[in-house]
Amino acid sequence: MKHFVILTSLFALLGCKGNAQKLQVTAIYTEPKRITKEIPETGKIHTYTTRKAVTERLNPMILMLSKNAEALQFRIQGNISSGGHTIHQVNKIRFEIGEQSGNTITLKYYVEIKKKPGKESANIQGYNYTQDEIYKIPGDIKIIRIELYEDQINDPSDTKSKLVAQQTFNFFAKI
Repeated sequence: MKHFVILTSLFALLGCKGNAQKLQVTAIYTEPKRITKEIPETGKIHTYTTRKAVTERLNPMILMLSKNAEALQFRIQGNISSGGHTIHQVNKIRFEIGEQSGNTITLKYYVEIKKKPGKESANIQGYNYTQDEIYKIPGDIKIIRIELYEDQINDPSDTKSKLVAQQTFNFFAKI
């Protein structure tokens, strides 16, 4: 019995892993709001319903979390709109290393947005996404430029990726 408990504990620890580079997607919720408005031409009162966002939308950006001599840790965040008769979902964030010129390197990240047929709930207006990344800095690199693109993966009419955020980190020593 003692060996069984030790073996089970060992497998439990080996199965654990952190979510440091895991994509996190959360829904942007709305709630109905009744508005009463008087029409000046007729003098009648008109009541209609609009939707008010309950969840805050994240602005597309790249934030530096920490930096040391070997690695840069940063967060990619943004949002996509979804609603109506087509569901837009974040499939994954794909990394492509860009070109290196001198002491500058460009890192390109593509948010893959998948369109699915169906009807989105009236309470969902879109999705926020965040992902933490760690990049090991080569010794000769002093400037890191990070670009974030949105890519519609199953829309044949949209072949060009759209740049939504970019950030440049300069690591030259201060004199």
